[in-house]
Order: sequence, then C-alpha cells, then structure tokens
Amino acid sequence: MVTAGPSTNSVTTPLRYGRALGYGVRLLACDGTEDGRIVEELGDAATADHIAVLVPGNDNYLGNYFNQKRATRPRANAQTLLETMGEVAPGERVAVVVWVGYRTPRGFGEAVSRRPALEGARDLVRLTRFLPSSARVTLVGHSYGTVVCGLALGQGRVSDCVALGSPGMGARSRQELGFSGNLWAALGPSDWIRFFPRGHVGEIGHGPSPMRRGYGARVFETGDISGHCSYYRQGSESVRNIARIVLGRYEEVTPVVVPAPRRPLGEYTGEVVVS
Repeated sequence: MVTAGPSTNSVTTPLRYGRALGYGVRLLACDGTEDGRIVEELGDAATADHIAVLVPGNDNYLGNYFNQKRATRPRANAQTLLETMGEVAPGERVAVVVWVGYRTPRGFGEAVSRRPALEGARDLVRLTRFLPSSARVTLVGHSYGTVVCGLALGQGRVSDCVALGSPGMGARSRQELGFSGNLWAALGPSDWIRFFPRGHVGEIGHGPSPMRRGYGARVFETGDISGHCSYYRQGSESVRNIARIVLGRYEEVTPVVVPAPRRPLGEYTGEVVVS
C-alpha cells in the first residue's frame, strides 16, 4: 500500500509527462499527493506501434494503486490486456499505459457530476500528444473513465475509443464528441450500469449510453463475464476483443448478435448484427 502525501493545491495542477522510475515501475507521471494521480507504462510506448491507454473509473488513486488484494485494480487489467495483445499478434510492438491521471470520483454521489471528468480530460488530451505520433493510440475507458474519454476525444490524438460499462460519455450524441475515429462500446450481460440515470443537465449526468441504437458506436461481444468489473477477465471474449481493436484487427472483433424483431408468421426471421 502506498501512502501519498498531502495535497498542496486546492486546484489540481497539470501533470508533467516524462519517463522515470518510481515505486519500482516505469512512470510517465505521478504527483505523489492525496489526489493520488499516477500514470504507468507497461511495455515500451516510445517504440510501440499500438498503444492502449486504460482510463479507470471510481475510487482509483495512488494510495490503492499497488494493492494486490484488489483483483480488478487497473495495473492488473493492463497486464492482462498486454499479454492478450501478445497472444493475438505475436511480434507486434505494443504497450499499455495505465492512466489514473485525474482525481477519480469517490462513490456514487460524486460520480453523477462531470466535474472530475472535465478537469481530467485536459491532462488526457496532453498524454495523447505526448505519446509518439507514429503509434496508433486507443483510449479504453471503463465506467466513469468513459466520461473522461468522451470529453477528451474532440482534442486528443486518438484512433479508436473503447467504452466499457459506460454511464454515458459526457455528450448527448456521437456528433457532440467531435471524434472522427472509431467508437466502440460493450456492456456485460449482468452489468448494473445499464440502470444508471441517463440525464444531462449542466454538469450533472453523462448523457445516453453509447450502446443506444443510433448513437454511432460499434458494439462488440463480451462473452459470459459477470458484473461491472470483469471486462478484462483473462481469456474472456471481452479482453480478446479489446486487444483486437487496439491492434487494428477490426475484422476479428466479434459483434453482438441480437434477435431480429418479431414478424408476422410466415415471414423470414433471422438475426441482426449490431455494429
């Protein structure tokens, strides 16, 4: 367990990106304060052709970042994704950046506000421009992290964005995101986030789910993962699909297949692929 020092600023200061060693890992940024922001590099982003930037949701910060008792901690998810990318495309130059680069909301009460995401999105944009311009950068947001991603897309240097278990992306429509790249979304079969309120008033609420028909996201299969925090489960169709997207292997991504609407007896009924 890491104990961060007290914050010296009431306003979150911009992160300073650069490569350094700290806490026994390779860091791109770390503020060491109670705000607990940390950005870790797995693999070599400086030489990678494909970079995934993982943006987690609530209750992640420097103080619990290295806690090995948290099975769904972001750095464990990143390691699983990195290994899966290596399995999908052996020999490819890949890296994963774990971006806990904003003050994540603490609990549901703070999670309904877009303020933490608005403040964090600026630093996320700066990270995408710090990473090598020769690499394909994919933002992979989970839960509240998808809000941060959504607000950064309009100015970030991003090829793909993956929204996992999203409460909304901080915009009323795909057009509001201002993003011309590929937008992907997934929702596990038992993820409770589907019941999250979808309002959008001032800085409260995050807008419609990117899973909604007509939003413009390509929806992919997660397999039999359970709950809200299993999208990176080792061996799952979910993490394999995330790896395929990061690697640009779009034709290998398995789409969600849903039953076609009922038709009068005697008419053809088949399946509809949501993409």
